[in-house]
Amino acid sequence: MAVAIVVPPLGLEGQPLQVSLWFVDVGQEVLAGDRLVEVMLPGMTFDISATCNGTLAAIDVREGALIAEGETLGRIHPA
Repeated sequence: MAVAIVVPPLGLEGQPLQVSLWFVDVGQEVLAGDRLVEVMLPGMTFDISATCNGTLAAIDVREGALIAEGETLGRIHPA
């Protein structure tokens, strides 16, 4: 069962975020704590990290897309 990569609560009061950069590609192995994706809003960036060891199974939201807290960005197949 895949583990969702979710935008955590960042306390931004509903401000839209943008996916800036994916640090890994589908099929690449990741370790818990590895940076997976950078999201940003004007003047700030946030890294979202892997919550488990495994393989990046899917990227659901591409670079440049607008997103919100709680949204699923992709999935990891746990090791």
